[in-house]
Amino acid sequence: QIDMKRVYAFLQTTLSTNFIKFPFFEATNVVISGVDLPPTLRGTAAGAIFCTTTLPITNYRFRKAMGWPITTGDLYQAYLPTVLRDIIYGIVRNKVMAAMVAMSPERAGTNAGRFVNMFVTVMASCVISAPGNELRGYCLQAPDKKLPFFEFFKPEKFV
Repeated sequence: QIDMKRVYAFLQTTLSTNFIKFPFFEATNVVISGVDLPPTLRGTAAGAIFCTTTLPITNYRFRKAMGWPITTGDLYQAYLPTVLRDIIYGIVRNKVMAAMVAMSPERAGTNAGRFVNMFVTVMASCVISAPGNELRGYCLQAPDKKLPFFEFFKPEKFV
């Protein structure tokens, strides 16, 4: 059964935090793209900066949605799996975008080409970094309901 008050509260928190996080990643990625580094290092830097800066917002939103208490120590909970996920996302994003532009530089200069390149890049980055979401979820389980790793992580659910 759907509780509309909870849905509304969740949307308020989710929308406001995402309106901060996603533009911040784009800005970070643009700034990092101006640094003369290989795509792997640019992606690593963008992912690490993004995660370290926005994880408190993410964890605040998560704990609020779960109805759990929020303490300062909780704001960096599950940092390692989250930063690894975000680094993988950043690396894949930089590598895929470079490959898409290299495939057709002419197309990359058009609005349709930029749209297709960004769409393919973001989709590939999300899918490849998605197992990190599962690992993060495993680390964020409530202690009194924590499942063993192989019970929690079900590859068939992920696929």
